[in-house]
Amino acid sequence: MGDRITSKIDFNLFPILERGKKVGTVAVSDGWVGALSGGTLGGATGFGGFVGRTGDVILGEHVFGYLFEGGMLVPQYQVITQATVISQGEYNEKKHDAGGFVFFPGDRTRLYFKDLSVREIRKLPFKGPDKLEGGYRKGEPLSVRSFVTIERFKEAEKTLTSLTPGTEFWDAMFALKMAIATSNSGVTFRTWLADGYLGQASEKLTPRGNFLVFRFGYLEGDQELPKLALIFNNHRVHRLVPHGTPEEVEQNFD
Repeated sequence: MGDRITSKIDFNLFPILERGKKVGTVAVSDGWVGALSGGTLGGATGFGGFVGRTGDVILGEHVFGYLFEGGMLVPQYQVITQATVISQGEYNEKKHDAGGFVFFPGDRTRLYFKDLSVREIRKLPFKGPDKLEGGYRKGEPLSVRSFVTIERFKEAEKTLTSLTPGTEFWDAMFALKMAIATSNSGVTFRTWLADGYLGQASEKLTPRGNFLVFRFGYLEGDQELPKLALIFNNHRVHRLVPHGTPEEVEQNFD
Protein backbone atom coordinates (compact mmCIF):
# COMPACT_ATOMS: atom_id res chain seq x y z
CA MET A 1 0.00 0.00 0.00
CA GLY A 2 1.06 3.60 -0.42
CA ASP A 3 2.42 3.26 -3.95
CA ARG A 4 0.80 4.83 -6.99
CA ILE A 5 -0.98 2.23 -9.09
CA THR A 6 0.89 3.48 -12.16
CA SER A 7 4.16 2.31 -10.56
CA LYS A 8 2.89 -1.29 -10.64
CA ILE A 9 0.58 -1.40 -13.67
CA ASP A 10 1.24 -0.12 -17.16
CA PHE A 11 -1.55 1.93 -18.68
CA ASN A 12 -1.04 2.19 -22.41
CA LEU A 13 -2.40 5.32 -24.09
CA PHE A 14 -3.49 5.09 -27.72
CA PRO A 15 -4.78 7.90 -29.96
CA ILE A 16 -8.34 7.83 -31.26
CA LEU A 17 -8.28 8.74 -34.93
CA GLU A 18 -11.04 9.94 -37.21
CA ARG A 19 -10.09 10.38 -40.86
CA GLY A 20 -6.44 10.42 -39.85
CA LYS A 21 -6.93 13.17 -37.26
CA LYS A 22 -6.46 12.61 -33.54
CA VAL A 23 -9.72 13.31 -31.72
CA GLY A 24 -8.91 11.78 -28.34
CA THR A 25 -6.98 9.20 -26.35
CA VAL A 26 -7.94 5.86 -24.84
CA ALA A 27 -6.20 4.09 -21.95
CA VAL A 28 -5.97 0.30 -21.80
CA SER A 29 -4.36 -2.26 -19.49
CA ASP A 30 -4.79 -6.00 -19.00
CA GLY A 31 -8.01 -6.70 -17.12
CA TRP A 32 -8.63 -3.03 -16.35
CA VAL A 33 -12.30 -2.00 -16.68
CA GLY A 34 -11.80 1.57 -17.85
CA ALA A 35 -15.51 2.41 -18.00
CA LEU A 36 -15.78 1.82 -14.23
CA SER A 37 -12.35 3.25 -13.40
CA GLY A 38 -12.52 6.85 -14.52
CA GLY A 39 -11.83 6.17 -18.18
CA THR A 40 -8.70 7.50 -19.86
CA LEU A 41 -8.19 10.23 -17.27
CA GLY A 42 -8.49 7.73 -14.42
CA GLY A 43 -5.83 5.54 -16.00
CA ALA A 44 -3.50 8.36 -17.00
CA THR A 45 -3.47 9.95 -13.51
CA GLY A 46 -3.79 6.67 -11.63
CA PHE A 47 -6.68 7.99 -9.53
CA GLY A 48 -9.38 5.90 -11.18
CA GLY A 49 -13.05 6.77 -10.92
CA PHE A 50 -14.25 9.16 -8.22
CA VAL A 51 -16.21 7.37 -5.47
CA GLY A 52 -15.97 9.42 -2.28
CA ARG A 53 -14.83 12.39 -0.27
CA THR A 54 -14.32 13.04 3.44
CA GLY A 55 -12.99 16.50 4.20
CA ASP A 56 -9.92 17.04 2.05
CA VAL A 57 -9.46 13.33 1.31
CA ILE A 58 -10.95 11.96 -1.92
CA LEU A 59 -11.28 8.30 -2.85
CA GLY A 60 -10.94 6.71 -6.27
CA GLU A 61 -11.45 3.22 -7.62
CA HIS A 62 -10.04 0.94 -10.29
CA VAL A 63 -11.96 -2.21 -11.22
CA PHE A 64 -10.30 -5.24 -12.79
CA GLY A 65 -12.12 -8.21 -14.28
CA TYR A 66 -13.13 -9.93 -17.49
CA LEU A 67 -16.07 -10.29 -19.86
CA PHE A 68 -18.08 -13.51 -19.82
CA GLU A 69 -19.51 -14.60 -23.19
CA GLY A 70 -18.41 -11.23 -24.56
CA GLY A 71 -20.93 -9.11 -22.73
CA MET A 72 -21.25 -9.85 -18.99
CA LEU A 73 -18.73 -8.29 -16.61
CA VAL A 74 -17.18 -10.46 -13.91
CA PRO A 75 -15.37 -8.04 -11.54
CA GLN A 76 -12.37 -9.62 -9.84
CA TYR A 77 -10.39 -6.92 -8.05
CA GLN A 78 -10.98 -3.46 -6.68
CA VAL A 79 -8.11 -1.04 -6.12
CA ILE A 80 -9.04 1.92 -3.92
CA THR A 81 -6.93 5.05 -4.16
CA GLN A 82 -6.81 8.15 -2.00
CA ALA A 83 -5.48 11.67 -2.46
CA THR A 84 -5.62 15.10 -0.83
CA VAL A 85 -7.62 17.91 -2.41
CA ILE A 86 -5.68 21.07 -3.27
CA SER A 87 -6.51 24.35 -4.97
CA GLN A 88 -6.08 24.90 -8.69
CA GLY A 89 -3.37 27.42 -7.90
CA GLU A 90 -1.35 24.90 -5.91
CA TYR A 91 -1.83 22.33 -8.66
CA ASN A 92 -0.64 24.80 -11.29
CA GLU A 93 2.63 25.26 -9.39
CA LYS A 94 3.46 21.65 -10.38
CA LYS A 95 5.22 20.92 -7.10
CA HIS A 96 3.55 17.56 -6.51
CA ASP A 97 4.72 14.41 -8.25
CA ALA A 98 1.66 12.43 -7.16
CA GLY A 99 -0.81 15.07 -8.31
CA GLY A 100 -3.55 15.41 -10.88
CA PHE A 101 -7.23 16.13 -11.20
CA VAL A 102 -10.48 14.21 -11.44
CA PHE A 103 -13.96 15.11 -12.64
CA PHE A 104 -16.83 14.46 -10.28
CA PRO A 105 -19.29 12.51 -12.48
CA GLY A 106 -22.44 14.29 -11.35
CA ASP A 107 -21.70 17.85 -12.45
CA ARG A 108 -18.21 17.59 -13.99
CA THR A 109 -16.65 19.62 -11.17
CA ARG A 110 -12.87 19.40 -11.45
CA LEU A 111 -11.10 18.43 -8.23
CA TYR A 112 -7.32 18.86 -8.04
CA PHE A 113 -5.29 16.58 -5.79
CA LYS A 114 -1.85 15.68 -4.47
CA ASP A 115 -0.31 12.74 -2.58
CA LEU A 116 -2.10 10.07 -4.61
CA SER A 117 -1.55 6.54 -3.31
CA VAL A 118 -3.16 3.10 -3.19
CA ARG A 119 -5.24 2.72 -0.04
CA GLU A 120 -6.52 -0.84 -0.40
CA ILE A 121 -6.70 -3.78 -2.79
CA ARG A 122 -9.69 -6.11 -2.48
CA LYS A 123 -10.43 -9.45 -4.11
CA LEU A 124 -14.07 -9.40 -5.12
CA PRO A 125 -16.36 -12.40 -4.56
CA PHE A 126 -17.74 -12.69 -8.12
CA LYS A 127 -17.09 -16.16 -9.57
CA GLY A 128 -18.69 -15.89 -13.01
CA PRO A 129 -22.34 -15.51 -14.02
CA ASP A 130 -22.72 -19.23 -14.78
CA LYS A 131 -22.06 -19.99 -11.10
CA LEU A 132 -24.41 -17.41 -9.58
CA GLU A 133 -27.99 -18.13 -8.63
CA GLY A 134 -30.65 -15.66 -9.69
CA GLY A 135 -29.94 -12.56 -11.78
CA TYR A 136 -28.25 -13.67 -15.00
CA ARG A 137 -28.66 -17.34 -15.93
CA LYS A 138 -26.20 -18.87 -18.36
CA GLY A 139 -27.67 -19.49 -21.79
CA GLU A 140 -30.81 -17.44 -21.19
CA PRO A 141 -31.50 -14.13 -22.95
CA LEU A 142 -31.59 -11.05 -20.77
CA SER A 143 -35.09 -9.65 -20.29
CA VAL A 144 -35.19 -6.37 -18.42
CA ARG A 145 -38.88 -6.67 -17.57
CA SER A 146 -38.38 -10.09 -15.98
CA PHE A 147 -36.21 -8.50 -13.28
CA VAL A 148 -38.83 -5.98 -12.16
CA THR A 149 -41.88 -8.09 -11.40
CA ILE A 150 -43.46 -7.73 -7.96
CA GLU A 151 -42.34 -11.27 -7.13
CA ARG A 152 -38.69 -10.54 -7.89
CA PHE A 153 -38.86 -7.25 -6.03
CA LYS A 154 -40.05 -9.09 -2.92
CA GLU A 155 -37.08 -11.43 -3.23
CA ALA A 156 -34.74 -8.44 -3.56
CA GLU A 157 -36.37 -6.80 -0.53
CA LYS A 158 -35.15 -9.65 1.68
CA THR A 159 -31.58 -9.04 0.54
CA LEU A 160 -31.86 -5.26 0.76
CA THR A 161 -33.06 -5.35 4.36
CA SER A 162 -30.18 -7.69 5.26
CA LEU A 163 -27.47 -5.28 4.05
CA THR A 164 -25.81 -3.66 7.03
CA PRO A 165 -24.52 -0.06 7.03
CA GLY A 166 -20.88 0.00 5.99
CA THR A 167 -21.19 -2.89 3.51
CA GLU A 168 -18.83 -2.16 0.64
CA PHE A 169 -20.44 -1.32 -2.72
CA TRP A 170 -19.22 -4.38 -4.62
CA ASP A 171 -20.16 -6.72 -1.77
CA ALA A 172 -23.67 -5.26 -1.96
CA MET A 173 -23.74 -5.77 -5.73
CA PHE A 174 -22.72 -9.40 -5.23
CA ALA A 175 -25.40 -9.95 -2.60
CA LEU A 176 -28.00 -8.45 -4.95
CA LYS A 177 -26.72 -10.66 -7.83
CA MET A 178 -26.26 -7.58 -9.99
CA ALA A 179 -25.59 -8.41 -13.64
CA ILE A 180 -23.53 -5.74 -15.42
CA ALA A 181 -23.55 -5.95 -19.20
CA THR A 182 -21.97 -4.21 -22.18
CA SER A 183 -23.06 -4.08 -25.80
CA ASN A 184 -19.81 -2.56 -27.10
CA SER A 185 -17.01 -4.80 -25.76
CA GLY A 186 -16.61 -2.90 -22.51
CA VAL A 187 -16.47 0.66 -23.77
CA THR A 188 -19.54 1.36 -21.61
CA PHE A 189 -21.62 -0.66 -19.14
CA ARG A 190 -25.09 0.81 -19.36
CA THR A 191 -27.05 -2.32 -18.43
CA TRP A 192 -27.25 -3.10 -14.69
CA LEU A 193 -29.81 -5.78 -13.88
CA ALA A 194 -30.89 -7.18 -10.52
CA ASP A 195 -34.16 -8.28 -8.99
CA GLY A 196 -36.28 -5.19 -8.42
CA TYR A 197 -33.64 -2.73 -9.62
CA LEU A 198 -35.24 0.10 -11.62
CA GLY A 199 -32.04 1.76 -12.85
CA GLN A 200 -31.45 5.51 -13.16
CA ALA A 201 -29.12 5.73 -10.16
CA SER A 202 -28.46 9.26 -8.92
CA GLU A 203 -25.33 10.70 -7.33
CA LYS A 204 -24.69 13.81 -5.25
CA LEU A 205 -21.53 15.12 -3.61
CA THR A 206 -22.19 16.89 -0.30
CA PRO A 207 -19.99 18.07 2.60
CA ARG A 208 -20.98 14.79 4.33
CA GLY A 209 -19.78 12.55 1.50
CA ASN A 210 -20.58 11.27 -1.97
CA PHE A 211 -24.09 9.79 -1.99
CA LEU A 212 -25.28 7.28 -4.58
CA VAL A 213 -28.94 6.19 -4.70
CA PHE A 214 -30.25 2.97 -6.28
CA ARG A 215 -34.02 2.65 -6.82
CA PHE A 216 -35.87 -0.62 -6.24
CA GLY A 217 -39.46 -1.54 -7.01
CA TYR A 218 -41.44 -3.16 -9.79
CA LEU A 219 -43.44 -2.56 -12.94
CA GLU A 220 -47.21 -2.58 -13.01
CA GLY A 221 -48.07 -2.64 -16.67
CA ASP A 222 -45.75 0.00 -18.10
CA GLN A 223 -45.69 2.07 -14.91
CA GLU A 224 -42.70 2.06 -12.58
CA LEU A 225 -43.53 1.77 -8.89
CA PRO A 226 -40.38 2.64 -6.90
CA LYS A 227 -40.63 1.38 -3.34
CA LEU A 228 -37.18 1.48 -1.77
CA ALA A 229 -34.03 3.58 -2.12
CA LEU A 230 -30.66 2.03 -1.27
CA ILE A 231 -28.29 4.85 -0.33
CA PHE A 232 -24.50 4.52 -0.49
CA ASN A 233 -22.12 7.05 1.04
CA ASN A 234 -18.51 7.01 -0.14
CA HIS A 235 -19.08 3.63 -1.79
CA ARG A 236 -20.52 1.92 1.28
CA VAL A 237 -24.10 1.14 2.26
CA HIS A 238 -25.50 4.06 4.23
CA ARG A 239 -29.21 3.40 4.59
CA LEU A 240 -32.26 1.70 3.06
CA VAL A 241 -35.27 4.02 3.06
CA PRO A 242 -38.73 4.22 1.47
CA HIS A 243 -38.52 5.76 -1.97
CA GLY A 244 -39.80 9.31 -2.36
CA THR A 245 -39.00 12.55 -4.11
CA PRO A 246 -35.32 13.44 -4.49
CA GLU A 247 -35.74 15.95 -1.65
CA GLU A 248 -37.29 13.32 0.63
CA VAL A 249 -34.52 10.81 -0.10
CA GLU A 250 -31.83 13.45 0.45
CA GLN A 251 -33.13 14.04 3.96
CA ASN A 252 -31.38 10.74 4.75
CA PHE A 253 -27.99 12.08 3.64
CA ASP A 254 -26.71 12.51 7.19
